[in-house]
Parts: sequence; C-alpha cells; structure tokens
Amino acid sequence: MSIRGRIISMVLLLEIVLMVTAALLFFNEHKKREHETLFYIGNSLKNHFERNARETEQRYSSRVAGFVKSNPAVIDAFIRKDSARMVHLLERKVETLHKEDDFFYCITFVFSDGTIFYHSKDLHRIGQNVASIPFAREGFESRKPVSGLVLSLAGLAYRYSYPVFDQERYVGMIVLVVKPTRAITMLADDYNAECGIFVDRKYVARFEDKNVREIKGQALVAWQGKSFSDAGFTEALFKAKALERFEFSGQIYRRFAPLPIQNYRGEKIGEVLTALNTTKEYHEFRASLMHAGGLFFCVFILTLMSLFGGTGFFLKQVRSLQESLELKVAKRTSALQALNETLSFEIQERKKAQRALKELSEKDVLTGIYNRRKFNTYYETEWSAARREGRVLSLLMIDIDLFKIYNDRYGHLAGDQALHQVAITLNQTVSRPRDFVARYGGEEFICLLPETSQQAAVQLAETMRQHVEDLHYIHEFSDTANVITVSIGVASVIPEKNQAKEELIDLADKALYLAKRDGRNCTRIA
Repeated sequence: MSIRGRIISMVLLLEIVLMVTAALLFFNEHKKREHETLFYIGNSLKNHFERNARETEQRYSSRVAGFVKSNPAVIDAFIRKDSARMVHLLERKVETLHKEDDFFYCITFVFSDGTIFYHSKDLHRIGQNVASIPFAREGFESRKPVSGLVLSLAGLAYRYSYPVFDQERYVGMIVLVVKPTRAITMLADDYNAECGIFVDRKYVARFEDKNVREIKGQALVAWQGKSFSDAGFTEALFKAKALERFEFSGQIYRRFAPLPIQNYRGEKIGEVLTALNTTKEYHEFRASLMHAGGLFFCVFILTLMSLFGGTGFFLKQVRSLQESLELKVAKRTSALQALNETLSFEIQERKKAQRALKELSEKDVLTGIYNRRKFNTYYETEWSAARREGRVLSLLMIDIDLFKIYNDRYGHLAGDQALHQVAITLNQTVSRPRDFVARYGGEEFICLLPETSQQAAVQLAETMRQHVEDLHYIHEFSDTANVITVSIGVASVIPEKNQAKEELIDLADKALYLAKRDGRNCTRIA
C-alpha cells in the first residue's frame, strides 16, 4: 500500500476511534451528571419538605396561642356559651385568616365534654361530639396544647389545639385546622414537581369520604399536579423505583424516594411521593444526540474528501516547509510565552481594580458602611424571599437627633467624625450574617432585619439607641440630651403577594416621625 493509502487509512481509523470514544464519554458524562442532579434534587426535596413541616408546626402553634391571648372577647363568648356573640365576633376574623393564609381551613371551639360549640367551615358539625377522636381525647386529658398532623373524620389536616380556662375551671379547647398541602405546594412551586400524599389503608376507615383512591395498601388523600387525577399515573408511579424513569400518557417522569409523614404522636401514617416531569430534558438530549450524529457524519465525509484530494499536495509541501515551520514555531512559542505572562499580570491587576471599584460603589465614603444603592439591591432580594416564604421582615429607620444644629455649632469636620462613629456603632450592634446596616442619606441610617419579629427588632433598636448614647459625644445644644442621640422607627411585615416593598419603608419612616414627635432619643413602632 502506498504512503498516501496508508495515511488515508490511518486517519480514517483514528477518526472513527475518536468519534466512538467521544460518544462513549458523552453518554457516561451525561449519565453521571443526570444521576448527580437527580440525587441533589432528591435531597433538596427531602430537606425542603422537612423544613416546611417544622416551620408549619412553629408558625401555627404560635398563631393559635396568639389568637387566644389577643381575643379575650371571643374567649369570653366561648366560656359563656354565647353562640350569637361568637358568630358576630369571628365572622370578620375568619375572613381575615383566609385572606392572610391560603392554607388556613377552619377554627373550631370544643367544650370539655367533646361537644363542638363553633365550627367556622361547617355549621352542621356544631353540636357533634368528637370526644372519641384520639387527638381531641388527648387534648382533653392533658389540658395542654396538642399539635401536628391528624387523621380525623374530615380527613388529613394539621390541627393545633389550645386549652381554654375560666379561672381554674377547664372549659375546652380551640382547634386551628390547616390544609395538609402546604409542604407539597411549596415543593410543587419551587421544583415544578408533582406530589401526592398517601396514607396507610388502615387509616382510611376514619374518613367520612370513603371514595378515596387506594393502591398497594395506601390511599391518595391530597396532591399537587394534574397528573395525580389519573389513576394510571398513580399506578405507574408506584411501579417505578427511586430515581427511575417511567412514562405515562406520552410524558416522561422521574420518581424520587418517598418522604415519610408522621402524625401528631410521631407515628408514621404514610408518605409523600414526588415525580418530576423530564419530558423536555429527554427530548432535548435526544435532539443533541441527533445533531452530534449529523455533525460527526459530515466531518467524516469532509475528512474523506479532503484526504483524497489533498494528501498528495500535502506530502510535497511537508518536506520543504518542515524546517521553516520548526524555526517559526520556536520563535512564536517564545513570543507567546512572554505575551502570556504579560497578559496574566494585566488580568490580575484588572481584577483587583474591578473588585476595588465594586467595593467603592457599594460603600459610603464617609462612614465606611454600605450605601443606599447597595441597600436597595439587598432589600429587593430579602423582600422577594420573605414574600415567597411567608416570613416576617423588619426595618429600622434611624436618625441622629438635631444633627443640623450639631454641624452648625461644632463644624462639618466634627459632624463627619460623629457620623462615622455612629455608623460604626450601629453596624457593630447587629450580629447575624443577614442583618444589614446602611447609610440612607445625610444623618439617616437604615437597618434591615430578615426573619426578625417586631419585638426582637424593637429590642435591637433600643440596644442601638443606648450604644449611641453611650458614646458620650457632647451635644450641648441638643434639647433631648447633652450628648448625641438617635431616634428610631420600627416596622415589621409579612409581605403579601401584591404588596409594594415601599410600604415597609414608609411604615418605618412614619414610626421615626412618631419618635421625633415624642421627644426624640426613643424608639417607636409603626
């Protein structure tokens, strides 16, 4: 075989080997990445579900306790068995609870003998006796708050009871009922997953609705995602193993490991099954394979044509160009190495300059803390997170009392020093990583406190106010004190879906106005 034939054969064989190797590497890498992604999503689903269960427990336990403490008139009507007054007092409150919380179902008042006195959802239940239900019986016997996931006549729900006493006499309890779909709704929204709650067959007999779908000893009692409305989907889901792919109605899904659910006693009563629709990703992968195959085929044909047409010319030119190419390559390599070193140094210097410029754009030059521009960006992020997760967000608006007089009497240099020291003091007072202090403008500062109740925000505000006063910066022209002081306005909200983020700032500003009106050097709540 001629040299030309040998070259063509070797190149074609090498190209085939490279194509096969690339295809195998591509498949292996895809499977590895897919498995890692599914494993990560599975763990995230589990952690997200458990965190939401804990948050639901904490949120509604405190809510039912707060309802009892903040509504003495309602409790008095319950103690006096005044049903007309009870209905009148609770009508507006129940509407508010439904508006504030999509997962709130109803509130029930039950006497100690088990008789339902008031039921906000179903008036037909008034007068029924629920003493035989284990959850109610345990609440009556312990006379303490009982909370958790409960299977009762009305089905599966989170129930939070709180005892009511008239002096020393035990009257009964209030039960706050929350839909069981809060956790799986969060999973469906955050991961675009389809989730179903299944309970063991032995608990189905407790339900008033006996038309629940049963499969393999479990009943489907609640779900998120339209696929669960089809019995065939449920059967296909149960047949699939964890992280296994299954098909239904032309769609491709991945099933994740079941998430166990427990009742208020800590007993496992069922599980949550989750499936992720991966049809789009599957078709995209197939399309990429087709494109890659077409590209490989085109490359193979072009290579074959180029080899036949250009091998002879190439062989003639190789000998004459070999020496000159080696010399040029050596020179070019040396030049490229020098250029690479220069570029590396310039890139490092540019990165340093960019970091410094970014820090300057976010920091206040005078005080050294963050500026208003950085606050606006951070506030947007925390507001969105608080609205999405239904968490409280608190804001402190802080103003140095009579600072214009201080500047006029002591001079701007002394005023700048005072501003700097106050800013450092405020910034050092906060301790949590997400707490944020910034200069808002002039002698005004702002402090954002994510996941901080109004009471905790007021305590922190008072600590800040005292620390500033403890600086003992002399201000003999102040009507409030003989030292520099601050007035603080506090506001807290749980952002609603369509609520404007500016409302929290306006509330804090109004609270600051109240603090100034009440003599300054104090903290007020909006």
